[in-house]
Amino acid sequence: MMKCRLSIKPGIQAKLELVVLVVILMLAAGLRLGAPAIAEFKRDEANLSRLALDLARGRSVPLLGITSSVGAPNPPISAYLFAVPYLVDDSGVAATLFVGLLNVIAVILTWWLARRTFGARAAAVAGILYAAGPWAVIFSRKIWAQDLLPVFVVATVLTGLSGFREGKRWAKIAHWPLLVLTMQIHYGAFTLFPLSLLMMFLWRDKEQGKSTRRFCLEFGIGAGIALLTAVPVLLGAYRAGLFSYTVIDEALNQGGSSMVIDGTALRYAWLLVSGIHLHALAGPDQFRYYLTTVPDAYPIFQLIPLGAALSAGWVVWQRINGVLSYKGTSPNQTKLDSDAVPCCHANVGDEGILLVAWLALPILAFTWQWTPVQLHYLIPMMPAAYILCGIGFDALCRWSKSVVASRIIMCVGCMAMGTIVVLQVVMFVGLMRFLDTHYTPGGFGTPLHLLLDVRNAILERYPSDVIIVSEGEIPDYDQEPAVWSVLLDRISDVRAVDGTRTVVVPAEGALELVLLSDSIEAGPFGDYWERNDGRDVFPQRPGDSSYLLRPIDDSSLAVLVVPIEPVRFANGVWLVGYIRQERALALVWKLDGAATQDYQAFIHLQDMDGNRIAQADRLSWPGRYWRAGDTLYLWFDLDALPQATAISTGMYSFEGDVYINVDVLDVAGNPAGQSITIPLD
Repeated sequence: MMKCRLSIKPGIQAKLELVVLVVILMLAAGLRLGAPAIAEFKRDEANLSRLALDLARGRSVPLLGITSSVGAPNPPISAYLFAVPYLVDDSGVAATLFVGLLNVIAVILTWWLARRTFGARAAAVAGILYAAGPWAVIFSRKIWAQDLLPVFVVATVLTGLSGFREGKRWAKIAHWPLLVLTMQIHYGAFTLFPLSLLMMFLWRDKEQGKSTRRFCLEFGIGAGIALLTAVPVLLGAYRAGLFSYTVIDEALNQGGSSMVIDGTALRYAWLLVSGIHLHALAGPDQFRYYLTTVPDAYPIFQLIPLGAALSAGWVVWQRINGVLSYKGTSPNQTKLDSDAVPCCHANVGDEGILLVAWLALPILAFTWQWTPVQLHYLIPMMPAAYILCGIGFDALCRWSKSVVASRIIMCVGCMAMGTIVVLQVVMFVGLMRFLDTHYTPGGFGTPLHLLLDVRNAILERYPSDVIIVSEGEIPDYDQEPAVWSVLLDRISDVRAVDGTRTVVVPAEGALELVLLSDSIEAGPFGDYWERNDGRDVFPQRPGDSSYLLRPIDDSSLAVLVVPIEPVRFANGVWLVGYIRQERALALVWKLDGAATQDYQAFIHLQDMDGNRIAQADRLSWPGRYWRAGDTLYLWFDLDALPQATAISTGMYSFEGDVYINVDVLDVAGNPAGQSITIPLD
């Protein structure tokens, strides 16, 4: 078999092709790498970054990733990949640029795949459309596992083509580890597996005449390496008990009768390829305003998925009729396309069918909604759609036997494509500016550079202890604790508290970072979160909550405390007083040190006859946050408080479904009951 002539011919055609490639590269890089700090950094990004940072710092090696949208943990491969940029920068900017760089490579690989398979003209169209595709760009600018997919998807297909079609041994071996790695990055890429089987089937004649021993050796090496890449997740799943019958049965029965067949996946695929509905990132409150700031270009954007669909239909029809052949060079070939067909391709019908399958499989896989389909599940099919647009445009230029007509078609097509690309760039740049300057609740989160301004102000003070005050306190589930535990990773002690019901005052000086939300300021400790003179207030986007940074000072609370004789509990806490309002009460505790588990605090209200008239329970504060000398204010809302003359309070923990009360200790350290009764003034 003759070797492919993959080198570009000298002359005007080669120079024009080089110019096009440079344009593709600059467009892809500018949109994906420009202004990297205008990026979201919310809970998922922070939790994935936490795993990567722990690996980069040598603290731990994760065996499972963060929880997926279907409730199961992801493999840890994404954390391993993101550990690379976190080795050099812990601000999140390098990791965001890392994602963008990988996606620039994905665009170039897509161009290369189209160039070596379908020619220069098809490659130019595919590369430019992919470089400028708004959703392709959006899914290239955030620390998300699925944003890593494109480069691995295209590399997997490329190695499959090189291995199964061209018989390259290294590619056959590399294909299987790449396939398994890609599926580990995000399970939505599982549709690549049937694509690999299809490649083996389409070019099965390449394997004929080879010894079974050679085939088994190639497959065995590739499969063995692939299995090694899966060892961490298999070990992590085993340790987490994910192979138990109960877990597997729940996974298989997820969705139940709600599983339906509908067109959501097709609609999402159309949306992704076209670049429409960018206004979704502006959120339900602001999207209409955003649309008034940009051209009404959505209708023309839909020519792209329409072209991909028509091209896919044409490929299938031509393949069925056995006439799809790019053998040789057409006399009507244009300048950009003078080396359009590598000489080793007798018929690209099989390659065309592969593209159609690449496009269709993700859509078909989620048309039956065995799990609620998400927009990012369709990311793997985007390169195929743009390449199909390219070969459709190339075929259209070849359609007429007249050189003049062919050039007119090409000029009109280039003008239309150029208009679309310019409008897409304008829409995307306008979107970035809008998201950076407008509060978008329910849409794009706070841009990273605004968070970094706060981070830099904190790091300049060299604190050893920072308390993050927001409406949550668990990093796995609450956004602010997750975000700041990563951005402040250099600080030795970063803890979070739910400021709507809790105040923590460390024994020694610490900084307090407060998200001044309406719930915080309207809560029972609202006066405590007073802004002072505003010098340490960091405004976010107009209309959004601001951050307050200040040294912790509880003097305004301390004067309200009704002190009692300190009562010691067996878990290392002392009850030292309370604060009473009309229908709410705060218990004041002193902590001896970190706790090995979490504890619930309870209050029972008693009337003058000793009868219980109301009760309330709540999580005290996560035990891993406790430090010796901390003062802990725990708030309880109690409507019956005006009728109460005494309270009975204490703590308890859970072991499975069993309640275990914490003993009250006497002066000798012996158990003296499981609650303490305090008369109310």
